[in-house]
Amino acid sequence: MKLPFTSILMAVLFAFVFYGFTTPNEKDKTEIRKGIDFYNGDYHEALEKAKEEKKLVFVYLYANWCGVCKALKKNTFRDKTVGEFYNKEFINLALNAEKGEGAEIAKSIGLRSYPTLLYLDGGNGRILTRVSGYKSVTEFMNLGKIYTQKQ
Repeated sequence: MKLPFTSILMAVLFAFVFYGFTTPNEKDKTEIRKGIDFYNGDYHEALEKAKEEKKLVFVYLYANWCGVCKALKKNTFRDKTVGEFYNKEFINLALNAEKGEGAEIAKSIGLRSYPTLLYLDGGNGRILTRVSGYKSVTEFMNLGKIYTQKQ
């Protein structure tokens, strides 16, 4: 049985419309990537970079199995406003607190819960404060503003 041209055309149009609604366009993909840019070096390199740039250091200590950590990363760290502010004011470092240097830092501070957020003086690495648990965009922004205004 031969399909009429209009049936084929409708099927093709439906595919384009459906694809357009289910796949992000280039602008949407860019928006998804906005948020905090975490530094790709180690802890000591992040401190040195912060010292050079006269910035504070934000350290996110997490565990791979931690649901709250995943929610914080997905909902708060990917926010455009959070990214713009934290990328400007901090050297941001994410460390798995159960592996490598993340585990060493977790042990040295007596880590008791996930996620733990550390705000450090960029000059000497002194802990300004530590906070645990999920933070909304507003709470997280307010935390960052407290420490950038003190400097």
